[in-house]
Amino acid sequence: MEYRDLSRIVAPGDDDGEDAPPRIRRFEFVRSTGRLDVRKLAAAALLTTSILAVLLYAGGRAVRSAVAWLHRQPQYQLPFDGIELLTPPPECFRGGVRAFLERVRRNADEAETIPVLDLDPSRIERAFKLFPWVQSVDSIDFPPRGLSIRLSYREPAAKILLPGPEQFVLDRNGLILPLDDIDLERLGPTIRIEGGGIVPPSSDRFGKLWQTSSPEAPGRTAVDRKILQAAHLAGFFLEPGRSKAAESTPSLRILSINITDPRGLFIQNAEDAMILWGQGPGDEQPGELSAEKKWEILEGQAGREPVRPGKPGDYWEFGRNELRFKRIRPG
Repeated sequence: MEYRDLSRIVAPGDDDGEDAPPRIRRFEFVRSTGRLDVRKLAAAALLTTSILAVLLYAGGRAVRSAVAWLHRQPQYQLPFDGIELLTPPPECFRGGVRAFLERVRRNADEAETIPVLDLDPSRIERAFKLFPWVQSVDSIDFPPRGLSIRLSYREPAAKILLPGPEQFVLDRNGLILPLDDIDLERLGPTIRIEGGGIVPPSSDRFGKLWQTSSPEAPGRTAVDRKILQAAHLAGFFLEPGRSKAAESTPSLRILSINITDPRGLFIQNAEDAMILWGQGPGDEQPGELSAEKKWEILEGQAGREPVRPGKPGDYWEFGRNELRFKRIRPG
């Protein structure tokens, strides 16, 4: 049997004298026939998550510790009496600004120092609102490492002298101001509230409206409307415009308000004239003149002639557009 070398057989016409280009070899990608180990993958993921959690926890603790350390530094601790009051307390307040802040702090049971960086504005606002002399907290500002507060204060408007040594000072709303806080020598103009049968206020009274025990419900208290009306009227007379006008004539300078008469409030001026005023501002009866209209009539009368007293029992009363003298004859 004869064997031939087939590699040397060349087809006719195909031999052009050049070697044939090499053939491109194809490689097949080797595919893994193994399977993923789910348990190992889960363990690796759990380990990675645990490491991240530990790092985050440790980092958070470090940041919180650094912040807490910063907040405890002396330069960020403000003494309560270091608060800046943009509006000073009333001139009659005993001790001035530092005493005012100390009494606010003790009244609200606050610490002697406050952390500026951790300060809750609502807590500071509450501390000042609890103090009887503060009418409103208008603004709270935080300059660098400090605290500034703008307040509106309650101003003394009326004074009540009861038999004996007891006396009270009220603001224009009838709220009782602590007498221990008041330097009576520096107390500005106030108007006396007087009359028979004034009942002393109930206990725990400072910083509250004038309240007395209710005859209808023993053990309970009720606001004395006559005292409140008189306090409103005192505040009305002491407003800047009327107070300035009263400096020009004794007829407009009101010294006292009497609450005894059932017809309404009687006022007494510096001429000792008695004037039936009626109800307090905002409590006028239907058809009664407003407080502003009555003052306009009183001011006009004082401009024409002094409003002076007559004989005991005589008084002045308001007409529709004038102030009339009422003479009481014996019998």
